[in-house]
Amino acid sequence: MHLLQLLADSATDTTNTANPWQQYMVYILLGVILVLLVVWLLFSGRKNKQRQKEYVEQLDAIAPGNKVKTAGGICGIVVEVCDDNTVILETGSELSGKSYIKMDKELIAQTDAKGPTQLAREEAEARRKAEKEAKNADKKPDLPAEKEPEPETPAETKEEKE
Repeated sequence: MHLLQLLADSATDTTNTANPWQQYMVYILLGVILVLLVVWLLFSGRKNKQRQKEYVEQLDAIAPGNKVKTAGGICGIVVEVCDDNTVILETGSELSGKSYIKMDKELIAQTDAKGPTQLAREEAEARRKAEKEAKNADKKPDLPAEKEPEPETPAETKEEKE
């Protein structure tokens, strides 16, 4: 309600009696929005570059025996990595018959191969987890073992049933 009154007052106010800071408030607000937009674009671009780098490292780490899934949905096992940036996939099974497909590495969407960045991140995560568990173990005092309830005697159970 107050916002509507302010808008109505500013529309009817034809004199230049407004404070100087009110005149520039729109420019300040646009400047803040512009700065936030630029910061957001910089950080999103950095994250996309990091993802692309990890993807390229994963493709470079592909070796025979890795399971892969292509962009077209074909699942298989890498049999051979060729020099011309292609791989040969084995699909199918012994019962249905095996088939081999030669395709470009860039068509691989998922793989179980891990690049150096991913291995380093997993090691750091494991280290953090171990440190956290060690810290929690140091903080918790040894609690006495809880007493187990004593087994009921047959006389007690008969009395409770009646």
